[in-house]
Amino acid sequence: MSVALEICSAVVIGWVAGAETGSWSSVQPLIGRLPYEQQISIEQGMLRTFGRIMPILMPLSAVLAVAQAIDSRGGHDGALWLRIIAAVCVGAATITTVIVNVPINVRTGRWQPTSEYDEWARMRRRWHVFQGVRSVLFVAAFVMLVSALAISG
Repeated sequence: MSVALEICSAVVIGWVAGAETGSWSSVQPLIGRLPYEQQISIEQGMLRTFGRIMPILMPLSAVLAVAQAIDSRGGHDGALWLRIIAAVCVGAATITTVIVNVPINVRTGRWQPTSEYDEWARMRRRWHVFQGVRSVLFVAAFVMLVSALAISG
């Protein structure tokens, strides 16, 4: 197993796992308690910030996870399966992002404070549920990769 690939995978996937989990568990609940106009402003600001890096880091995470699974063939079988599971988790999180969260992000970016609050709340609840799904999948992938590293030596 390439040490550089292991380090890059752990750093990138671990960072994304932390960012997704921090957003889901800490940042989003706080934003949800703010007045409507402030929610919109902050969510749109976060889109501008995270929208620059996550479209790079999420696909990169998938590429790194798959590369690690491929690179570990012929090694410890347990480590190989853990890396395959990690790749599946990252792939599922990335697909969920593209199918669910990105369309909601596009709507959020265009949202106006004059629009109906109930629709905003519904849309943000759906985003938050799938943010939780992505968080769990990325954390699971990170745990699988670290576990594979531990058992493979």
